[in-house]
Amino acid sequence: PPPLIHFFQANVAVADPGDTLELSWATSNATRVTLYRLMPSGQLGNFWDVELSGAFIYTTAATDRNHVDFALFASDASGAWVQATVTVQLTCPDSWFFTPAPNECPWAAPLASAGAEQSFERGFMVWVQAQDQIYVLFEDGLSPGWKIVQDNWDEGDPVDDPTLLPPAGFYQPVRGFGLVWREEVGVRDRLGWATAAEAGFNTLYQSTARFKYNEFYLLALDGRVWHLFPEMSRWEKVGQ
Repeated sequence: PPPLIHFFQANVAVADPGDTLELSWATSNATRVTLYRLMPSGQLGNFWDVELSGAFIYTTAATDRNHVDFALFASDASGAWVQATVTVQLTCPDSWFFTPAPNECPWAAPLASAGAEQSFERGFMVWVQAQDQIYVLFEDGLSPGWKIVQDNWDEGDPVDDPTLLPPAGFYQPVRGFGLVWREEVGVRDRLGWATAAEAGFNTLYQSTARFKYNEFYLLALDGRVWHLFPEMSRWEKVGQ
């Protein structure tokens, strides 16, 4: 007879990130049983050779989100095998910094940071000090719709390029914004000149907690929220 898994279960259906779970199972006609923790992608991750029937204690990570998944494989000497899976849903420990909030758990609590924002003829730049990154938001309908650039400007570096003179009523971006605008390929052509001086403020950042295709949210200077869609495809500004 082929190997059988009579049951494979967890002691709870829902747990908090960081909780300890007990997984239990029973098999027959098997010569080997292997327990796998599945990766968020669904691929096989860490594994343990376990008893043919028994229990296993597993402690989730405080950083785990959404759910944790396990697979049990039972095989016999001929190579025949059977599989069962179990999923434990995870509670969400954090809240979004804005409303209406996405109907899913954020990756982490809001990241509070000093920031800056500047408007351009065809887009915007947003600086998040805590990430040392600059978000470039294009408004010209081309791809990518937005991108992230490392902020490589340091105190003592040139503030601007005195040979670049903006038309009347426009501005040359300075410091980190200016460095990205001048040196990052395509940014200057796509954004155009700045339409206002940069303004500093306190921002917040959060993202979704998916395996891929995550979405990102930044508190804007005017109190609304920059919503950046997956794969740098597009963005929108939401809120009142």
